[in-house]
Amino acid sequence: MSLFGMFSRGSAVASSSSSSALGGAASRHLCGLPAGGARTSLTSVSPGSPLFWDKWQHLQQTRHMRERPRVSGAAKQVFTMDNPVVAKHWPPLDDIGDPISPKRCRDIMHHLNVQEIERMRRLRAFAAMPKINPGDLVEVKYELSRSQQTFAVFQGFCVEVRNKWLNSSFKLKNTYDGVGVEQLIPRYSPRLLSVRVVRAIPQGPKADKRPMTRNYRYMWHYYVRGKYSHGKRLEWRHQTPQKPGIMSLEPRIRRELANLRQRYQMQRQEARLPPYIFPGPYHVTRRQTREVKAEMHRRQLVYAWDDRLRRKEKLKRLKEKHKWGVYKIDKEPRTTALTQLPSYHPLKGNLPK
Repeated sequence: MSLFGMFSRGSAVASSSSSSALGGAASRHLCGLPAGGARTSLTSVSPGSPLFWDKWQHLQQTRHMRERPRVSGAAKQVFTMDNPVVAKHWPPLDDIGDPISPKRCRDIMHHLNVQEIERMRRLRAFAAMPKINPGDLVEVKYELSRSQQTFAVFQGFCVEVRNKWLNSSFKLKNTYDGVGVEQLIPRYSPRLLSVRVVRAIPQGPKADKRPMTRNYRYMWHYYVRGKYSHGKRLEWRHQTPQKPGIMSLEPRIRRELANLRQRYQMQRQEARLPPYIFPGPYHVTRRQTREVKAEMHRRQLVYAWDDRLRRKEKLKRLKEKHKWGVYKIDKEPRTTALTQLPSYHPLKGNLPK
């Protein structure tokens, strides 16, 4: 601390102590209080006396004596978490955006990958990378040393294609002196000078990986496993499950079974036998009945939707067929086979009238 600060601080302390002493004596004198150390509280004076109002006015004047006339803004300049003024509005959402989350982390990594891929493409010597499929014969020319201007050429069959954004690559395999050699070529490496597909295998139609049937029973451990635990069965009190996939209860089979039962009942009536009560293929409990009803309802909706689409397509074809002003009349071709005979043909010029 400087000498001036010490003197100023001491003078301030002395002045404050003297003013407080003078102020205390003056206030006691003005309020009619004794000049000694004895003090009387405001509650000890009756509200109707003039002493009460004088003391109340004195307290109102000295209440805000120690408050600063100008509020300091120094606390707003101390950017620490211990400062409650700044920590209340931290972190600043306008500067950093939304709070961090797994989805935002994935988006940031995605954008960084895209930017790096574009930068690598600009550094590459050629513009477009050809489409490479497993089985193609590919020739790659790449740099060995940029300072010595040396390069190498590798030719091999593509045995693997890895699509992993910036880390995408393809693997080439060939044999040299009877030894199998594999080389992993980074797709976005700036050291690639050229990539050429020497021979590509013909690509057939893309196979549909979905099964031809909607019977998913062979995927039981994916669809049904774990859906019949104790906790799931407790949920059945409110909502019965709808089993995914088509099982053995098809509407067509149910209709055939109903027709068989009806014919059998009629035969028993003709033979004057009592009606036969069909017990069903297996013993059905109440829970299984609800499941079967839910499955029947779901399949009815599916079949109704399919039938609606078929009817809509059929109606569309009929409208196209019966569209007004469009006619299709089969006429004979203007140039027949006889008119296009060569000059040396025996029937040329001797056609029947």
